[in-house]
Amino acid sequence: MTKQRATRPSFVSRVLASLVDYLVILGWMLVLAVITTLLWLVTGEFYNWLQLGVAGAQLLGFLVLVLPVGIYLFLSEASPAAATLGKRRMRLHVVNRRTGGRASTAQILLRTVTKLLPWEIAHFSVWNFVAIASTGSTEFPSWLYAVAIFADLLPVLYLLLVAFEAEGRAPHDLIAGTRVVKLQPAP
Repeated sequence: MTKQRATRPSFVSRVLASLVDYLVILGWMLVLAVITTLLWLVTGEFYNWLQLGVAGAQLLGFLVLVLPVGIYLFLSEASPAAATLGKRRMRLHVVNRRTGGRASTAQILLRTVTKLLPWEIAHFSVWNFVAIASTGSTEFPSWLYAVAIFADLLPVLYLLLVAFEAEGRAPHDLIAGTRVVKLQPAP
């Protein structure tokens, strides 16, 4: 077996890995769109998620979109490959920052939850905007704008940390005690 050494991956390789993973996520969203269209063709109407209330709509969105994405991320990074499809394509792996070895299941779970937190914050603001707009109102509370702006800025923070943090660690890596490495043959 060839010895390998772990190096810090380039910012570009991290972004490209994320783009591949977003294609996987878009594929899942396409499946959901097809199911929604089929339900519409059968019933003749679209289901109004807001009938469940704002919290119910958010929970349903979590169950059909975010949870499956989270399961994909978790199972991929907890697998022996320690990588999503995008990371595999770029030869990247998630490791325990301290030991350089395999990250624990708890670390991968914490990493996944932290990674998806901006999505849930954004969904929270969107569902609240939609609920208010559905009443005919065009006035939204300033706290809701603040939440939406915060949700929009979080991905920028994630990218800035990957670009400028010493080990290229995003918030989910910092919180979970992990890092992403590129394995290369040892000299």
